[in-house]
Amino acid sequence: MSKNALIERGFAVKDGNIEMLLIFPSTSISHRYGKADLGDLGGDLIPLGIASIAAFLREKGYGVGVLDCCALRLSNSEILDIIQDKKPRIVGLSSTTYALPSSITLANTIRKEVPDQLIILGGSHANVAGEETIDEYDAFDLVAVGPDGEYTALEIIEAYKASGYSRSSLLSRPDLLSTIDGIYYSDSGKTIRTKPRSTIADLDQLPLPARDLFPMERYIPLPNQYKTLPLTNIVVIRGCPYACTFCDQASTSARTRSPEKTINEIRHCVEEYGIKEISFWDDTMSYNKKWMSAFCELLIDANLDVIWSCYAAVNTVNQEILHLMKKAGCWNIFYGFETGVTQLLRNIDAHKKNRSFETMKEVSQWTKDAGIEIRGSFMLGLPGETPDLAKETIKKAIALDPEYAQFSITTPYPGTRLYKEIKSGKWGKFTTMDFSEFQGWNVVFLPEGYTDKDEVWAMERSAFRQFYFRPKYIAKKIFSIRSKEDIKRYIKGGVALLGGFAFGPMPKHVRIKTGRTP
Repeated sequence: MSKNALIERGFAVKDGNIEMLLIFPSTSISHRYGKADLGDLGGDLIPLGIASIAAFLREKGYGVGVLDCCALRLSNSEILDIIQDKKPRIVGLSSTTYALPSSITLANTIRKEVPDQLIILGGSHANVAGEETIDEYDAFDLVAVGPDGEYTALEIIEAYKASGYSRSSLLSRPDLLSTIDGIYYSDSGKTIRTKPRSTIADLDQLPLPARDLFPMERYIPLPNQYKTLPLTNIVVIRGCPYACTFCDQASTSARTRSPEKTINEIRHCVEEYGIKEISFWDDTMSYNKKWMSAFCELLIDANLDVIWSCYAAVNTVNQEILHLMKKAGCWNIFYGFETGVTQLLRNIDAHKKNRSFETMKEVSQWTKDAGIEIRGSFMLGLPGETPDLAKETIKKAIALDPEYAQFSITTPYPGTRLYKEIKSGKWGKFTTMDFSEFQGWNVVFLPEGYTDKDEVWAMERSAFRQFYFRPKYIAKKIFSIRSKEDIKRYIKGGVALLGGFAFGPMPKHVRIKTGRTP
């Protein structure tokens, strides 16, 4: 299908109007991983946050539009042309921290060419740095914050409607803006935050994400994150019960959709889009064993012929639940091991989800015995880390021997406890406040135990080389090949590993600047 046809698919007009156009700004896979050109690696999946808001607003009777600029490969000039053609009453941008510079550039472009356009920023960066964002970037009229964006978007539309769809009228009415929970706005040069929005307790009340508006045929995960296509991602849990200091979801009181509603979404994906595999994007899908057991039993009974993967914490599984997950089609679990070094685990409060290295080894063996593959997440450049402790993390990652290991560089995202600790002078120092580098692969934080950024990058490359270029590991992957799809995935992954992670050049750290300094 042509690019223009996919763009048109993203608009559900109501009474001739688009009340809100939700945009996921464009970033390349190379930018997201801070590497040289990684080629056609994949990695784009549907942005479920804006998909859920779009479905909710449509259900409430409003016209909506969506643009996933990553999947559609849209430039700012193309986005501007679409806005000028479709004339949405509100433009909402959803931004991660590393995508903030591109979001700012896009907002400034829209503001220059369409001065009266109401522009809102939401997404994960807004949630952790809403006040700083509204203070520093006047292209955004409102910044929406909070774990649930559906009702905030609805109330903004209703307030705008009450203001006669006049941007100047809305922004000059603090009496009206103050009634919208979960936003930041400016009033006579002063930043105002309204009352935090209550979370949605019953997630089943929300409609299924509006997948019909998105270019589903363009979504392909990274090579090590799927077995078969087509695949889609699903989120059934909002929040996380753990308190890891580096995570913006820490201690956000996890809420689940019912197992029944989850099965309904899977069935819908299978019947409408021919989906053969599900990637669950929940931070810790297994945190509630009772929920997981009920879900697996229902999925087995539904006989939908899908396989799936998920994220889990070591302390949340046991042998019984792992065997049930395998029976229900789970082929892969991504464990956030972070490090096997007890001292470093405690420095980031990750010991509450990963009790000890011995527990990690035991759970890893249980998982393999159940017939489930493991992806393991490990962090380098941790608070309190020295090169010798980093080498211990690598050594223990090899001892755990997951099918895939991800070694990311510690990134203290704005709003997290770790970010605040470093800003207060603990653990080390920031090397930049260029948010385009805050994606987990550049050295934005230098621990006290390291001499410079290059030492951290060298450790990262050493980790990838030591883990992936073991003869035992290479032989295991060769003998695991079962299909042409496996061969394609391994080739893509191998090219990326060689060119970007294990032997590639150091990241270029001159990017779009936000104007901020350390």
